[in-house]
Amino acid sequence: MITTSWLTALLVVVLADLLATRGAVAAESAYVDAGRGDVRIVRPSDFDPAEPLPLIMLLHAYAYSGEIEEAYLQLSSQVDAQRFILCLPNGRRNFTGQRYWNATDACCDIFNQSPDDSGYLRGLVDVVGDAYAIDPRRIHLIGHSNGGFMAHRMICEHDGLFAGIATLASATYLDADACTLETPVHVLQVHGTLDVVVLYGGGCFVSGGCYPSAEETQRHVAADNGCGDSPDPRGGSIDLVPGGGAESTVSAYASTCASGGSAELWTVPAAGHNPPFGTRFAEEVVAWLLARPAPMPVPDADLNGDDRVTAADLGILLASWGDCAGCDADFDGNGIVAGLDLGVLLGQWTP
Repeated sequence: MITTSWLTALLVVVLADLLATRGAVAAESAYVDAGRGDVRIVRPSDFDPAEPLPLIMLLHAYAYSGEIEEAYLQLSSQVDAQRFILCLPNGRRNFTGQRYWNATDACCDIFNQSPDDSGYLRGLVDVVGDAYAIDPRRIHLIGHSNGGFMAHRMICEHDGLFAGIATLASATYLDADACTLETPVHVLQVHGTLDVVVLYGGGCFVSGGCYPSAEETQRHVAADNGCGDSPDPRGGSIDLVPGGGAESTVSAYASTCASGGSAELWTVPAAGHNPPFGTRFAEEVVAWLLARPAPMPVPDADLNGDDRVTAADLGILLASWGDCAGCDADFDGNGIVAGLDLGVLLGQWTP
């Protein structure tokens, strides 16, 4: 799958492009440690510790690091403009010294070292949440190549934690039964049609692991999200590569999906494994994720704890009617028990 000469050439091309295009970033950096050493956190320059912000965790490609991946995708360019906290973790090194994630069965624990990256990243979310005010409805992953495979594993194994993921040049499990989503999640894929590392049409790595095509991945995710059989009729296009106009096509399952879920594919024509996005990927993908928070949790209207919602619960709600900050019957948390709270209770009424 990966050779040293291929990797060296790739990094030279990527970093040369970055030096030519990368602009100044005003956001601030800090560090956290979830047991594997320092992980850089990028936060808005006018960061307010009391303001809950979305969290975006960037998962790097095979043989990259969090810093190299950030230099390529330039997500930090959006931290101030779109207001979120960016986390840049690193995978462990394998026997050849390359950083990687133990993601799906296809990618990329080549030497069967079996690190618990899923558990580590889950714990890292908690560590960041302890250090900063994080909006629990806006926790997202962006993954490139091996990092994208890892993002798919994370939503399979940590149900309900992530509002959405966005992946570049990756895929989910080949066996659809290997991952079933209990809680809907928004999934965006970006993939170049001429990618020769992770093939747009699916395939197998030299190491033996096989993966589905970009379109098959989209269909798998759509099915898990309770979407209809076909994507929405109006897909459209989007500009991801500077100077090319709206070159990338959009296919989306959204209108027919369960609340909190969607499956979208942005196909970049004639693009390889590392398309020359500049900051366009960061601008569009971050905006896409932040516009799709997890749904508000439905409060439990069983106010008296008898596992039923009946007249007894209605009586408790009516007795709390009006200004009542902190009351159990204030389901929407606005400090007032009123019609919206009554609607929640009636919607859970036990026949």
